[in-house]
This record gives sequence, structure tokens and C-alpha cells, in this order.
Amino acid sequence: MDSDVSDEQKIHPKTINRCKSIGHAEFAKLSRRLTKRKNLHKRLTIVTDIMFILGMLGIILMIIENELTFYYTDNHETIASWSIKIVISLSTLILLGFIIEYHRLDISLYAVNNSIEDFRVAITYERIFCVLAEIIICAVHPMPRSFPRHSNTPSEDTSSNDSTITPYPLSYASVDVALGLPMFLRLYLLWRFIMFHSHLFRDASSRSVGYLNKVSIDYFFLIKTYLQQWPTRCLTAFCIIVFLVGSWSLRACSYSSTNEHLTMQNTMWLFVITFATVGYGDFTPSTYCGRTIAAMIGLIGVLSTALLISVLAQKLMMNRSEKYVHNFVLNIELSKKRKMEAANVIKYAFKVWHMKKKNVTVSAVRYLQIQRQLFQSIHSLHETKQQQAQLVDNCVDQIDIIALQRNTSVQTSEVTEELQTMKVNINDMKEELMAMNINMNNTINNMQRTLNMLLNKVSK
Repeated sequence: MDSDVSDEQKIHPKTINRCKSIGHAEFAKLSRRLTKRKNLHKRLTIVTDIMFILGMLGIILMIIENELTFYYTDNHETIASWSIKIVISLSTLILLGFIIEYHRLDISLYAVNNSIEDFRVAITYERIFCVLAEIIICAVHPMPRSFPRHSNTPSEDTSSNDSTITPYPLSYASVDVALGLPMFLRLYLLWRFIMFHSHLFRDASSRSVGYLNKVSIDYFFLIKTYLQQWPTRCLTAFCIIVFLVGSWSLRACSYSSTNEHLTMQNTMWLFVITFATVGYGDFTPSTYCGRTIAAMIGLIGVLSTALLISVLAQKLMMNRSEKYVHNFVLNIELSKKRKMEAANVIKYAFKVWHMKKKNVTVSAVRYLQIQRQLFQSIHSLHETKQQQAQLVDNCVDQIDIIALQRNTSVQTSEVTEELQTMKVNINDMKEELMAMNINMNNTINNMQRTLNMLLNKVSK
């Protein structure tokens, strides 16, 4: 026995030390994972900022390059536009590199969050498709061609000298415009930039709560959140961006009878009448490209109008307090009306009874009028009762039901606790009664033994 006890005393500290070492190792591993996750988030934010800057820079340079080309009616590029195309191509190459780096970091972050040792497990066909689609979207840009060696003349000079200018056909579209308009798809980088700088995405507690409730903090969640919090600001910003992009796109694709591009003021007016689905006809798209953009603007206008109506309906809706006040006032008015109709029923019923007592004929005009008023009062009384019942039903909304359920749950838990307390008290009383019963039995037994002893002594 002593030897066994001594062996156990020798083994026990080693087991404790081994458990402590395992706990320290797990804690150190978790700490390394959290540190790596934080560093990856910072690097993703930096890469997203650079991608946003490069994407917006490419769009701005594309607009400047096309405006320089629009200055000439033959749409030939100049040395300045050729140089800008070189800068656009360089920025596009750098942007593509950062896109690959962003997805590499994103895959590494996914592996860290899910405790995956090899990041290649996170590479799926869906992710590959998203990466390829993003590369294709950002790779399209007006590329520089041969170095321009000819001189161009401005549009006003050529339009004044040439009197016979044939307008472009419907299928005409400049190569730089055809390659430049898809660059507006890079605006998705703006939303990614907003997402990485949102407090909901950066806050670890909100992401943890979303993870526990199986809600991913992604683009669609932030769109719903911002539309719920600031619907007016979001719609205004969206309409402004669509207005500027759509107006310039119409200018790039629409031409006048002298093969000149429409002015920005005219395309803004064309955008407004197309967006509002009015279409006065004073300006029309002159190419298939312009018609396609006009059709897209019309569809966006219809969707924006529907969103605007829903936002206005939400803003005009009464809140809970206003609804209660309104229903309270209506209930008072309906109560007054119900009392008046009940009094009318009694009054006209008494008049009918009085006329019957006087033996007035049923076909008399006065009797028929009073009887008709009696039936109308009865009908109005039933309608008022129904309106009051509907008012009570409309007053109860989902918040009241949730509050009632919460109060019922609290009361149920309180009753359950009281029942448990009563059960414990009853058990205590039962134990005390059992103890008292035992004590009384012992006392009775002692008394009996004492009496028996006395009787034995007396008998002797």
C-alpha cells in the first residue's frame, strides 16, 4: 500500500505538468492564429485601398483620353492620348497583380479562420471563376496602338470646312469607346473599399456574433444594413453615380448630324428623360451602343423609382407611438358614435312601440319612416362594433406580440422558480415531520419501557 501511494505521488505532478504544457501550447497556437488573422486583415485593407486608387485612376484617365479624342472629328488619337493610354495600361497591369495578391491573401485568411493547414483546400471552382471574372473585368481598357505621326484638326474647323458630311451608321462605335465603357465595371472596387472600411466588417465582435448566428458580413449584408440605416443617402449617392456615368456614356456613343459627339449638357438632359421614362424625342441615341445604354438607363430608372417609392412609404409610415395616439383618438370617436347609435336604436324602437299602442296602421308613411330609421340605426351600430374590433386588431403589431411573449416567458420562469422553491420547502417540511415522527416514536417507546419497569417493581 505504501509503495503504491508513493508511486501515485510521483506520477501525479508529471501529469499536471504535461496538462499545463499542452494548455500552453494550445493557447500559443491560438494566439499565433489571431495575430496572423489580424495581419492578414490589415494587408487586405491596404491591398483594397491600392486597388481602388488604381481602378479610379484608370477610369479618370480613360475619360480624359476619350475627351481629347472627341475634340477631333476623325477620332484619331494624338500623342497626348497615346501617352495616357500607356499610363492606363501600366496601371491596369499593376491592378491585375494586386487582384491576384488580394485573392491569395483572402484564401490564406479563409484557411486561418477555418484551421486549414494547406491553403489549397480553399481553392474551389467558384473561387477560380470569381478570380478569372475579376481579372477579365479589370483587364479591358483602351490599349495604345501605333505611335501617332499625323496632325489632326479640331472638330470646329472640319465642320466649318466640310459641308457634305455623312453621319456615322448605327453600327459605328469607336474602338477606344468600346474598350473604355467596360472600365466603369471597375466601380465594384468602390463597394469593396467601403466594405473594408465599414465598422461592421472591421469590428471583431460583430463578425463573431454574425458567425455564431450563421450570418456572413459580406457585400449583400452591408447593402441591406446601409439601406436600412440611411436609405435616402444611399439612393442619392447611387443616382448621382449612375447619372454621371450614364451621361458620359451617352456622350461617348451618340453623335450629331456633323459626326460630332453630343455635348455633356445635352446628354445629361437625354439621361434625365430616359431615366424618368419620359422621352420627349428632341435628342435620340444615334448608334446601337447609345441605344443599349439608353435601354439600361431606362431599366435602372424603373428599379430606382420602385426603391424610391418604398423608401417614401417607409418614411411616411407612422411609428409605434403615433399609431397608438391615432388609434386612441379613433377609438374615442367610435365609442361616441356607438353610444349615439345605441341611443337612436332605443329612441326609434320606443317610437315604433308607441305608434303600435296608438293603433297606427303599418302602411302609414310616418310609421315606415321611423321603422326605416330604426333599421338604419341597428345597421350603423353593427358597423361601428366591427370597426372597433378591427381597430383593436390593427393596433396589435409584431412588437406587441413579442413584448407579450417576453412578459409571458418572464412570468412563466418566475412561477417555475416559485414552484421549485415550494417543492424544496415541502421536502424540508416532510423531512422535519419524519424527524418529529421518529422522535415521538422514540419518546413513546421510552415511556413504555419506563412504565413496564415501574409495573414490574410494583408487582414484586
